Parts: sequence; C-alpha cells; structure tokens
Amino acid sequence: MNNNANRTLISGGTVVTPTTEIEDGTVVFSDGKIVSVEAESHNSPDIDATGKYVLPGLVDLHGDDIEQHLFPRAGERVDTTVGLDRCDIANASAGVTTKYHAIAFEDVPDDNRSIELARRLAEHIRDFNRETGGRVDNRLHLRCELTNETAVDAVSQEIQSGGDLVSLVSHIPGTGQYAGENTLAQRYNLPDETSETSLQTLEKCRTGVSEAEIISRARKITELASNRNIPVASHDDESVSSVDNAAAIGVDISEYPLSHCVAQRATELNLAVVMGAPNVVRGGSLWDGLDASQAIRDGVVDILCSDFRPQSLLSSVFIENGDSLTDRVLRVSTAPAAAAGLYDRGRLECGARADLIIVDPDPVPSIARTFVAGDEVYRSA
Repeated sequence: MNNNANRTLISGGTVVTPTTEIEDGTVVFSDGKIVSVEAESHNSPDIDATGKYVLPGLVDLHGDDIEQHLFPRAGERVDTTVGLDRCDIANASAGVTTKYHAIAFEDVPDDNRSIELARRLAEHIRDFNRETGGRVDNRLHLRCELTNETAVDAVSQEIQSGGDLVSLVSHIPGTGQYAGENTLAQRYNLPDETSETSLQTLEKCRTGVSEAEIISRARKITELASNRNIPVASHDDESVSSVDNAAAIGVDISEYPLSHCVAQRATELNLAVVMGAPNVVRGGSLWDGLDASQAIRDGVVDILCSDFRPQSLLSSVFIENGDSLTDRVLRVSTAPAAAAGLYDRGRLECGARADLIIVDPDPVPSIARTFVAGDEVYRSA
C-alpha cells in the first residue's frame, strides 16, 4: 500500500462513468479521492490501462462466502482471523471494494450456523478494518431469522453495537423457497446423518410462530435499524402482500423476490430490488425462482449481489443482456452504494472515493489491480 501522498494517473483504458463509456480515458486520484475523469489519454501515465477497463470498485450488499472460508469442508473449522483474512483477499482479487458480510443469526443443526457463532463473527468483522489489516471495506449485514426469538434479541443488540445492513428472514417450511418435501435439509445442505428429531425440532420452531408475531418482530427490528440510519431489506419476498407489508413498516430493499410480480410490486413501491449475480452468470435460478436476467430485461432489478460467489459480480458486468455496459456496471457499484447510503463511492466522478478496479477482459474478465480509497490492495501476477 502507498500513503496516497502523490497523485496517480491511470490512462489508456475504457473508463466507465455513471453516464458513459470513455475510450482511451483517464482517471486521476490523490489523497484517496478522484480528482479528475478525462475524455483523453495521457502519455507516460503512472498506470497504462490500454486494452483494459477502468471501473468503480464493486459494492457487494450480500455475500456469505465467509462461511466457505471458515468451514472449507465438513468437519474442518478455520481460525476466524485466518478465515476472514482469506475472505478479504478473495474479495479484493474479485474487485469487491466494499463488502457486506451476510451473517446468519439462526440455529441450524449441523449447518455450522448458530446465533453464538454469528455474535462472535460480527465482533471479528467490526474489528477487522483497513487500520487492522483489512484490504477492502468490510461491513456487517445482519440476517435476522424472525421465527427465532433469540435471534431477534441478538440482532437487536447487534444493531445497537453497530451494524451496516439488516435483512428480515423467515425461512418457514412449506413457504417460498422452502415449499415441498425435505426442503430444510436440502436448502441447508444438511448431511444425511442429521437426525430426524433435529429436523422436526427445527421445523416446529419455524412453523410455530404466527404471521402476526413475525410482522411484529420485523417491525421491531426495522424501527431499531431505522433509528440508527441502517437500511433494512426483506428477504425472499414470496407475494405481493409480503412486499406491501415490508414497505409499510419501512423496509428499504427487497432482496431475492421469488417472482416477477413480486419484483414488479417492490419496484412500484420504490424498494431497491436485489438479485444474485450467480443467477445471471448461470442463466437462471438454482431453485426454480425468478430468472434474474429476464427480470433485468423487464426493468425490475436494480442491484446484483454476489450471494456466495464474489467473482460473479465482475462476470455479470460482461454478460450482455440487452442493456449497456454502463447499466451493468451501475448494478454492482453505484446502485448498491446508494441503497446502503454510501454516497461517497461506487462511481468514477470527481470527489468520489478512489475505489476503483482495472479489468483485463482477455481471455476472461479478471482483475488486474484493485484500489480502495486510493491504496492499491491487489495486483495480479
């Protein structure tokens, strides 16, 4: 890392701003801020980006890839500090400069998820920042399982300790993506040896809470978060009425709506609609849900998140879908930054924070260099 004392000039690449693509453009930054975006190239730049793209750093509102780094295989548990560092490196190399780690506050048998683990992980993430060795801006996305009263209490405490985004989750058997037989075991990828008693206990806990109580808990969490200017997302919205209920209590974001009509309703209510970039890259949903590419063409998706695969954000930018490169970049930078209230980043404009990436498009789009607040945090070999 440098100390940002000197001006850095990047020139020769295709610069993508919020409104246009600039061939052979130039971006200049100093002291962590962008000071110039120019529609011309310079001789002898500090960084020659010829043949490459210069984009704003990617902003990921929902990524639970930290779980893969903590539990890389069944029965293996990596030290939290080590796992978080590896996750940080992976995101920097994927061009993610602002990362919202989606931490699940829920108890699931044999799934490496528990409320106590979530508490400890949240504390580690708060302590892991650029001053203490973090490369990217690591933030907390608190996922609250509303059917679990202990989870609601825990997230309430975490909000007061400091969170950056909250999502309201109710994974109830027989509803949404949990409709059908044995879906709890399938969706959580629980091992075959998970006891029937454990599954029955989980199902009983999830189905034993009334809709009125779930709405009451959702309202409590939303009010706590809103009082601290923390944005709130509803998760896996199943119906138009569920989106209406979410909007009525002050939710800002609808993540992973399950159908086109639900996404359309969220758009009509001015909720930011978030879908997973892996859905776009794959060409459809893993669970027969909403096709993100079609939803984009229909104008009902504002933001893409990594879900579980950080590399998918960059890949989605270079998948043509009947829209412009500028629009595809916006969905993974400007739009998520705005939804999170981070108006200082997510765009290549004068005065914005110097979070930016240089992308080599051949043979497949990959990150050549990543800068966070003007500091270089990743460079490919």
